[in-house]
Amino acid sequence: MFIRTLAAGALAALLAVPALAQISTADIAGRYTIVKGLNPDGSTYDGTVTISPDASGGVTVRWDDGSVGLGLIEGNRLYVGMVYEKRAVVMSMAINPDRTISGKWIQRTEPGSGSETWKKR
Repeated sequence: MFIRTLAAGALAALLAVPALAQISTADIAGRYTIVKGLNPDGSTYDGTVTISPDASGGVTVRWDDGSVGLGLIEGNRLYVGMVYEKRAVVMSMAINPDRTISGKWIQRTEPGSGSETWKKR
């Protein structure tokens, strides 16, 4: 009886918690300013990024330097893979409530990680 009551209480608690809303491609599509770009060596950079729907169901991410990546949205995260200077790059970005997108990136054979923060225009 105790276990049944405990299980019923746990189920009620889970049902009371709202599920995280899935962010869609349409929610983040658009042009962004890189308001803070940081390389692993500590140097900074800026620029623009454009996010658009991709036929895969993910998103295409284009930087103003000509780089192109493919992104996957999971919950409030955007994961982007790309090749830059002939080396693989992986990004893990948070899609924030204030409409910014921010996170870290690593590049194959490059020690350390960099980061970017994007603000929608």
